[in-house]
Amino acid sequence: MKKLKKIRVFVLYPILVILLILLTLIIYKLNQSTVTLSENGIYTLLQVPIKSKFIDVNINLSGAADSTSFTKDFLEGPIVTYDNNQEILVDWFYNGKVYHKNHNSTIKGFSINKGDKQLDFILPKISKPTIEISNVPNKIAFISDIHGDYEYMDCILKNLNIIDFDGNWNFNKNHLVIAGDMVDRGNEVSSVLWKIVELSEQARKAGGMIHYIIGNHEQYILRGNFSRVDPVNLYAIQQMMSFKDAFSDKTYLGKWLRTRPVVIKIGDIIITHGGISSDTASKNFSLQQLNQAMWDYWANKSVDDNMKEAILGKTGVTKYRGYIRQNDEVKKTTPQEMNTILKTYDASHIIVGHTNVPKIEPLYDGKVYDINAIETSSQALVFENNTLKIVDIGIIKKENTHTMYQRDFSFGNINDWKMIFFTLKNIAKLSSIPHPY
Repeated sequence: MKKLKKIRVFVLYPILVILLILLTLIIYKLNQSTVTLSENGIYTLLQVPIKSKFIDVNINLSGAADSTSFTKDFLEGPIVTYDNNQEILVDWFYNGKVYHKNHNSTIKGFSINKGDKQLDFILPKISKPTIEISNVPNKIAFISDIHGDYEYMDCILKNLNIIDFDGNWNFNKNHLVIAGDMVDRGNEVSSVLWKIVELSEQARKAGGMIHYIIGNHEQYILRGNFSRVDPVNLYAIQQMMSFKDAFSDKTYLGKWLRTRPVVIKIGDIIITHGGISSDTASKNFSLQQLNQAMWDYWANKSVDDNMKEAILGKTGVTKYRGYIRQNDEVKKTTPQEMNTILKTYDASHIIVGHTNVPKIEPLYDGKVYDINAIETSSQALVFENNTLKIVDIGIIKKENTHTMYQRDFSFGNINDWKMIFFTLKNIAKLSSIPHPY
């Protein structure tokens, strides 16, 4: 027994010494490090010196802050949650403070205060939309990849005469198609989503329609993946609840997004976020099967691995980039493969977003359009008089940036240590999300 104890001590001491050395080295390096924060005091970057260089550590994931200051008209939310007591809980974050209201679950709308303004929201009944439209409207407008930029979305919808000066539906019985990725990156994601909910109801009452197709970024947030969320918004959300809870199926927007399709067809035009690959087409999955698989996945029902790849994978409808470029994992679609894909789904055109392109132009002899040129071009795609047309909308999307400042990492600042703790904690949360599906 004594011999066994000696062996244990012999093994344990070197391990403790190594751990002590590592801890000392980490503390020494932190003492030489700098942190970068946004103008609101939100941590964004930790720079650690290694030899003659600095290693950048992304601390966006911490959702932590030091001496926060919200001088702008900043709003995150509202987050509408349905609790087990038949109540609706409304939370929002405005200029550094969290606000909360309780409502009866029968309400059809509510309001919140934003400073001296009252903002009104509606809660239309949530239902799964029609995914194949045979009656083609006179006009269809296509947008995608807004990424939480409310001002840009408002401008393009006005310039396309989809909404009027006051922001109300002005497109009559025509259709607006949103080809995914309205979330992440920008800091007005909630405003973008609530506006689409409102406009969808206005369009329905006018005899028109909004088709919201989810992209890979909607899939990210619904799976609790906040790695691409603006750090200021992540901080604000985490003051109210966990990010996963903010977009869970117990929230209105979480429920609503989980009923959106991944692919639709209007007449003989297919619209999806990434594209239909030849791999997906070769399995003869119908559009209904693809959408049902996505809805089953959100409902935690069993979904076949081949179908998971088709709705979530790199060759799937939300992530495929093979119409534009290729890499070691995804090959570029050939003209022959494109003809087969279109024949499989009895379609004449496919419209996608997802992959950035310099400008909107007809691809594959005019059979494919990628409309994600919003950061380099003022173009948009519309369908009018039975023809797809590229029009100029007079605006280019600007990159969302924050004013930053730097200071030394401080051992005496409790918030610096909280930042380290929350970064590690949130990395662990992200690591627990199943990959790739």
